[in-house]
Amino acid sequence: MGLSDEIGHDDATLQQHYFGQLAWYQHYGTPEQLAKFSAGGPPPPMKADGVTGKILWFEVHTPSVSELAALLAEMETAGWITVEVRENIAELSPADGIAELKARMVEQDSVRLTDRMAEQKARVAERDSGRPEPLGGTE
Repeated sequence: MGLSDEIGHDDATLQQHYFGQLAWYQHYGTPEQLAKFSAGGPPPPMKADGVTGKILWFEVHTPSVSELAALLAEMETAGWITVEVRENIAELSPADGIAELKARMVEQDSVRLTDRMAEQKARVAERDSGRPEPLGGTE
């Protein structure tokens, strides 16, 4: 039984399968297994992997200047970055440009996670606001 069968993601891309398996090796595999598995990096991105998949691919397989320019243009068109960000990153080396894009991607994920946690905390507080105080206090 494959990973996709276990988690019910039959439509997952090859990259998504790779990162699922990578997480498994990080938690349960030996350092040697992890090194062997991750040596070549993720598989090339499919259309469904979007710009995130391209960034993850280029993190291991440094893009040419024209590949980075194409990625930046795609990201600007899609609204992921502004024209100013595109211009600033285009001035960096391809490797540094990809590192900057990856840092921005991780930062955005952290912000989204923080926002979701705050929303969940607010829902719990709202749910609990109508409950009576426990008997006996907090002593």
